[in-house]
Amino acid sequence: MKKSAFLLFYNLCITISCFGQQSTTFKPLVTEKFDKLYLSENFDSSGTYWTTVSNNENLLLVQDGEYILNRKASISPYASIGNFNCNLTSYRFVTSLKLEKSTNDDGGIGIIFMAQPGGQGGFIFEINKSQQFRLRQIAANAYHYLTGNQKDGGWVKSTLVKGLNFPNLIEVRTSDKNYDIYLNNSLLLSFTEIAYKVGEIGYIIGPGSKGKVDFLYLFTNQKGQENESSDTKKSDILSPENDVMALAESIITLKTQINKLTEESEDQKQIIQGLKGAEKENEALKLANDKSMKILQSKLKSSQVSFDSLVKVNIELLPYKEMVRGNDGGDLVINLSKNLKAEKLKNEELQKANQALRDSLNQSLSKVTKTKSANANPTSNTNQSDSLKKTNNNKKDFSLPSGN
Repeated sequence: MKKSAFLLFYNLCITISCFGQQSTTFKPLVTEKFDKLYLSENFDSSGTYWTTVSNNENLLLVQDGEYILNRKASISPYASIGNFNCNLTSYRFVTSLKLEKSTNDDGGIGIIFMAQPGGQGGFIFEINKSQQFRLRQIAANAYHYLTGNQKDGGWVKSTLVKGLNFPNLIEVRTSDKNYDIYLNNSLLLSFTEIAYKVGEIGYIIGPGSKGKVDFLYLFTNQKGQENESSDTKKSDILSPENDVMALAESIITLKTQINKLTEESEDQKQIIQGLKGAEKENEALKLANDKSMKILQSKLKSSQVSFDSLVKVNIELLPYKEMVRGNDGGDLVINLSKNLKAEKLKNEELQKANQALRDSLNQSLSKVTKTKSANANPTSNTNQSDSLKKTNNNKKDFSLPSGN
C-alpha cells in the first residue's frame, strides 16, 4: 500500500515540461547561480576518477585529452561512474560528448546523474547516431522512459542533436529536486523528481558503440564544498573563487568554440570532398562527351560519304526523272512500268523490221546466186550462138593497133 502510494505520488510529481524543441519556448525550473567550481576534468592525464579497462567487451582509457569509451559487446550498455564524492543537492554539470560509431539500433552515448548505490536509481540522458535523445530513470531494477514511448525505446528526434563525429554540449542543472537539461546551449527539457536528494555522476556507452568525452565541469552553490579538481594543483585551489570560476567558464567557452570550429571544418571538408567528387564527375563527363563527339564525327563522315553516293545515284537517275516528270502527281512505279512497256513494244517493232530486212536481203542474195549459176552452164547453146552472131556482126569495127 505504501509502495503504491509512493508510485502514485511519484507520478504526480514528475513532469516533463517540453522536449525536442529547437529553441527555448518555456522557462527553466532552475534559476539559481552556481558560482563555485567543485570539479574540473579535461582528461589531460590518467587519474583515479574514471574506470580504465581493456578486455573483449570494453575498452575504456584516457588518451590525448579525451576519455574514450568503446563498448565492444552488442548486448547491453556499460556505465562508468566517477570515483569522487558527489554529495551535492544542487549543481551545474557541464560536459561534451561525441559519438563516433554505433552498430546497434539501441546504441549511443550519454551521462548518468543522481545515480544511487547499487544501481537502485538515477537518471540516464543519451543521444544516438540518428540525432535522437532520450531520458530514462532507473527504478526497481528496470528502466522507465521519461521521453518517447516503450515502442520507440524512449528515443525522440531533435535537430538540437548533432550526428556522428560531432561534439554535443550537455548541461544538467538541478536544485530543490528540479532539473533542467540543456543541449548545445538550448534548453531541451525540464522535470521534477522528489525521489533523490544526492547521487553520483558518470557516463554510459551503448552496445556496439564508441564515443569520447572531451571535458567535465561541475559547479555548485553550496557552501563548504571542497574543490576536487583532478587536474588542478593545490595552489590553484587556494586561488580566489572568482578567478577559478572565470577560468572554468573560459575553458568551457573555448572548448565549445573549438568544437564549433571543428564542426565547421568537417562541414568544409565534406564540401571540398563534394567539390572534388563533382570535379571527377565533370572530368568523366568531359571524357564521355569527347568520346561521343568522336563517334558523332565518325558518323557524320560516314553520312557525308553516303550523301555523296546518293548524289551520284541521283544524277544517274535524272533520265528516269525526266521520263516521269510529265506526271508529277502520278505514281512513279506506274509511270516506270508504262515506259518500260512502251520501250518493249518499240524493241519488238525494231526486231520485226530488222527481221524483214534480213528476209529481203536473203531473197536478193538468192537471186544473184541463181543468175551466176545460169551463166556458167554449157548447155545454153542458144544464148551462146546469139553471142557469136553478135560478135561477127561487129567484126568491122575491130582494128589492130598501128605499127608492127
